Amino acid sequence: MRIMFTVLPVTSHVMIMAPLAAALQSAGHEVRVVTHDHPGTVAAITGAGLAAVPLGAPIDLAGAVRDTFANETLEGIARTTGVDPSDTNLWPMIRHYLVASYAMYYPAEPTGPADATGPEAPGAAGIADEMVEFAREWRPDLVLWDPLFFPSPIAARACGAAHARLLWGLDRFGWLRAEYLKGRTAAGGTEPDLMAGMMRPLLDRFGVAFDEDLLVGRWSVNPWPEPMRLPLDLDYLSVRPVPFNGVVALPEWLRRTPEKPRVCFTLGTSGRDLFAENGVSVPDVFAAVADLDIELVATLNEAQLAGVDSVPDNVRVTPYVPMSLLLPTCSAIIHIGGAGSWSAAGAHAVPQLLVPKSGSEYLDFARYAAGKGAGIVIEDARPTVATLREALLRLLHEPSFQEGTAALREDLGRLPSPVEIVPELEARTLRHRSR
Repeated sequence: MRIMFTVLPVTSHVMIMAPLAAALQSAGHEVRVVTHDHPGTVAAITGAGLAAVPLGAPIDLAGAVRDTFANETLEGIARTTGVDPSDTNLWPMIRHYLVASYAMYYPAEPTGPADATGPEAPGAAGIADEMVEFAREWRPDLVLWDPLFFPSPIAARACGAAHARLLWGLDRFGWLRAEYLKGRTAAGGTEPDLMAGMMRPLLDRFGVAFDEDLLVGRWSVNPWPEPMRLPLDLDYLSVRPVPFNGVVALPEWLRRTPEKPRVCFTLGTSGRDLFAENGVSVPDVFAAVADLDIELVATLNEAQLAGVDSVPDNVRVTPYVPMSLLLPTCSAIIHIGGAGSWSAAGAHAVPQLLVPKSGSEYLDFARYAAGKGAGIVIEDARPTVATLREALLRLLHEPSFQEGTAALREDLGRLPSPVEIVPELEARTLRHRSR
């Protein structure tokens, strides 16, 4: 079979996708990965041993989100879900991330001619033409798409391929759609479906009729344990999240057993790609560990180190090292709750100190780990140095956290591996493709 993956130009999304793509490729299937023409994303894809298909022009994701803040149509969609705008975590996630990402491909207020195509099409929708052209030429049997790369199912429909979403986080967009429909029904159901309306200019251009699968897939590959999933009436195919963070030459210092307890400190790859702020104070973390008899390995780049005046003697700063290489040597990890860091820590049974960044699902992941006894959550935008130090010392010295991390690893281990779901993907593809 031929399988086309699509992924937003976000490194963490590539890392979640890569193990399943590699499993399908190893089973003898042809794999291509479509993304925006971002050199860093293309390098991450090819670095995973996969063929990249860069299309369209680069996009500024953060800028595109900011451009939607005053859009009344998007505001109407978000408010119809019933989410309280005063909710400092859920409202920004819905209004300034999910709905804004939707508008990149389906502009609520088109800025160009309605019949424009290719690079002249409104917003990032221009990539749809190139994606459809590639799909019709290459003729994939299955399209596995990033839940926020919305032209993907249109390309699948255009070439007769089966299609499904590959989740990289909780199914917040599926939840958004369900809550929007509930809110619209509660209001009498007489107002037009704003989300479908935003899609129609692009759908009409390709002769594609609106259907819910264009928003939530025919099914979705879900890499998270069932107890932490959102309660949605959707078809999910479970898969284990296999830690993958790229491949590098093993550093000399990682070849030796650490002499002191080693702690990883990371702000995640999403922080580098999407956020201007770190989400946790790097100087405060350094101050919290400065007088402890440990080794802190901080995987931070120059931008993330801005504002750091000095680095303690027991801190090793490295721009990047894959979690799959570092975490097996660690006694704890400090991070902001990103799915990649969270699942890697879970797979390697490393206790987690989570300082979740607001406006995303970091808090959901953090609370689940804490609920399993696998970590400590500090729900404070700016925790004190003393609070950070106390929490880290508890992780290093209280045996209960080792029991909790073992429980979290068992949760993840019960999910089938990417290799194990290949036959089911093959069977579903044969059932759902239309040619």
